[in-house]
Amino acid sequence: MAETETTLPSDAELRILEAQLERMRGMLGGYSMLFFSHMRVWSLATLALLVATRWEPLAAGVVIVPFLVPFVFLEASYLFYYTVFARRHAASLERTINARLGRPVLHAHAIEAAYFYDPAAAKISALSLARPLGHMSAMTLGYSAGAGILWLAGLLLTAEWAAAHAGGLVDLVIPGALAWTALIVLYLLWTWLGRGDERRLEDALRRAYPER
Repeated sequence: MAETETTLPSDAELRILEAQLERMRGMLGGYSMLFFSHMRVWSLATLALLVATRWEPLAAGVVIVPFLVPFVFLEASYLFYYTVFARRHAASLERTINARLGRPVLHAHAIEAAYFYDPAAAKISALSLARPLGHMSAMTLGYSAGAGILWLAGLLLTAEWAAAHAGGLVDLVIPGALAWTALIVLYLLWTWLGRGDERRLEDALRRAYPER
C-alpha cells in the first residue's frame, strides 16, 4: 500500500504535465497558423484597398493605409508573442518531465532551438539577431520589406490626396501617420529588445517548474 501511495502521485503528476505540454504544443501550432493567415489576409486587403482608392469616389480611403500597415505589424507581433509563450512553456515542461523520468526522453525544445533559433537569444519578433540569415529571420525581413513597400505606397498616395485637399484636419494626416508608425516601431523594439515580458515569463516558469 505504501508503494502504491508513493507511485500514484508521481504518475498523476506526469499525466498533468503531459496534458499541459500537449496544450502548449497545440497553442504553438494554432498561433503559428493564425500568424500566417493574418499576414496573408491583411496583405491582400491592403493591396485591394490601394487599388480601390485609385477610383475617385474611394480616393480618400488611401489615408487608411499608412495607419493600417503599422497596426497590422503590431498585431502580427502580438500573435508571434503567443508562440514565444507557448514554446518557452513547452520547453520548461519537457525539461521537467525529463527530470521526473531521470533521463532525457523529450528533445523537441533542443531540436527547435537548433533548427529555428535560440529562444534566449536577442530577437525582434521572429528576427533572431543571433541568426539573422536563418529562414525565420529571412521571412521576417521579407514580410517587413513587403509591409514597408505597402506603407510607402500608401503614404505617397496619401500625400498626393492630401495635397489636393489641403486644409483643416487633412494637413495632419501625414504627420499623424509618421508619428503613429514611429510609435509602433519604437514600441516593438522596446518590447522585443528589452525582453521585459520574457524575463517575467522565465521567472514564472522557473518558479512553476523548479530544477530538482
